[in-house]
Amino acid sequence: MTGIRELLAVAIGTLFGLLLIAAPRAAVRLSVFVGPDHRRGGEYGTDASVPDRWLWIVRGLGVACLAVAAVVGYRAFSV
Repeated sequence: MTGIRELLAVAIGTLFGLLLIAAPRAAVRLSVFVGPDHRRGGEYGTDASVPDRWLWIVRGLGVACLAVAAVVGYRAFSV
């Protein structure tokens, strides 16, 4: 029987994965590891550009979140 935990895991994993794939630049700017302290170097009000390597890493994490959500959903909803 499917519980609320499985439903929440699938929903949150799917939403988080789609967010990481759709807006990787926003996810990197909100990140603790590559936050504003690590990307200084511009005029006031401007940000340094985010390297493409970080964007692909974030997109990969988004795909991994979708994969985990799919596995949890498959195991929870397959009878």
